Amino acid sequence: MARKVPFLIRVFIWLATLASAGMFLSILLAILDIGPHIMGGERVTRSEWLHIAAPIVAVIGILMAFIANGFATQKYWSRHLVIAIFVLIIVYATTLGALNLIHHAIMWRAIINASVFGGASVWYFYFKPNVVAYFRELKKRALPIMLTRRV
Repeated sequence: MARKVPFLIRVFIWLATLASAGMFLSILLAILDIGPHIMGGERVTRSEWLHIAAPIVAVIGILMAFIANGFATQKYWSRHLVIAIFVLIIVYATTLGALNLIHHAIMWRAIINASVFGGASVWYFYFKPNVVAYFRELKKRALPIMLTRRV
């Protein structure tokens, strides 16, 4: 019996799709020098934003597109990508902060936000009983397919 898709997963499909599009739109706007350039709540120059924020924004945009597709097509691995985004943000901010390429206030804000939202995501995707059961069912459905494929 197929499990019903949890309500928030259906919402996340749309949010991840819009977030992915928004990430690439923000890069385009920065390239065209439209609007303010902000990192961690602080105004920065266009050049700083393009060199520091744009690379991670692009990677997150790609991951968001994969997440939206994974949720929409009911792939069991999609929840892991959500966590990967928060880990990536923490690693990126920590590295840039350690190299003194960003202000430490921006670094700490990124680390704290990613930790809070990442922690909430870990709870939702790995501990909330109905969501865990949903992804367990997706994995069970995928295993026979993976085992019957020829390499």
